Amino acid sequence: MAKGTNPRPETDTQSIDRDQIEAYAREFQPALTAFFMRRSGSADLTNDLVQDVFVRLLRRKKSGEIERPAAYVMQTAASVWNDHLRAGQVRHSHEHDEYDDMDHSPEGLSPERVYEGREAIERILAVLSSLPDRTQDIYLLCRFDGYKRQEVAKRLGISISAVDKHMMAATKRVGKAFGGLK
Repeated sequence: MAKGTNPRPETDTQSIDRDQIEAYAREFQPALTAFFMRRSGSADLTNDLVQDVFVRLLRRKKSGEIERPAAYVMQTAASVWNDHLRAGQVRHSHEHDEYDDMDHSPEGLSPERVYEGREAIERILAVLSSLPDRTQDIYLLCRFDGYKRQEVAKRLGISISAVDKHMMAATKRVGKAFGGLK
């Protein structure tokens, strides 16, 4: 190695340094915030997504200067948004309810809600008791005990497809009892 040459550390493979990222943040943060806010409507989510854009820029490993930074940053923002949407679809996040202290605290349990809960328990117990014993066992192991289909199959000495068939039959009956399936 020639004297005076300083090899770049392996961790320094980024073409954009932190000073450049800070300059981009000052320049593009308002546009990114508006971009994500229009799409998400949530200030917290917007802040997270804007941060993800800059994290991606920091991790950028291509050499050379970015020719059109505004276009590159906005393309990265579009990718971050698409990744967020894909992750939401996979996790079914649109089906999640926000945690509410009133819904989950003992003080928030009205007599009507207690009655509805007890009625639902009685209904599911009635449905389960009408199922064959093997189907009941499989449903309870999967849904209430949290076993995976493979574990239930191994435990009961049956195939995974048999577990699936029992689960489908039980789920269909429970769904009918609660008006979800016809």
